Amino acid sequence: MERFDLYNKLGVKLNKTINRGDMTLENEYYKVVHLWIKNFKNQYLIQQRNKSTDLFPYQWAPTAGACISGEQPIESVIREVKEEIGYSFYLSELKFLHRFFVERKHYNFIIEMFIVNKDINLKDLVLDYNEVKDVKYSSFNDIMTMIENNEFWDFKTIAPKYMDILERDE
Repeated sequence: MERFDLYNKLGVKLNKTINRGDMTLENEYYKVVHLWIKNFKNQYLIQQRNKSTDLFPYQWAPTAGACISGEQPIESVIREVKEEIGYSFYLSELKFLHRFFVERKHYNFIIEMFIVNKDINLKDLVLDYNEVKDVKYSSFNDIMTMIENNEFWDFKTIAPKYMDILERDE
């Protein structure tokens, strides 16, 4: 069972962990990471999730996952990318974009958002089909259309400024 470190509203680590799927209490957050991979045509490598247990099953999203206990967010990004699409990055290639605090009915989490600018050939990826059904490159505008059509994680609901932060990096 995966365990997650908990943090307060200021992002300070608490001396407490929870199991995956457990509810958080008020002023408790666990961390998740999102990695946007942008090629030199200004397209994003996105993946279609392949688990009915995901927050948004079978929808498209960036590479994402939870930080397991003891991991720093940048370590989680490296691990998630390797696990889900079989690709390895150097720490120096990753750029931190923003941190979002998200409060939901049964759980609170902190999104640590990263980006990397790199051309990756989709044929070089080794997908974990338990996690990822497919991958493709899409433009920012195409992703926004996918959000409107409920085909992509709706970041406007989860963190209203999320897509603005991504677009600003372009």
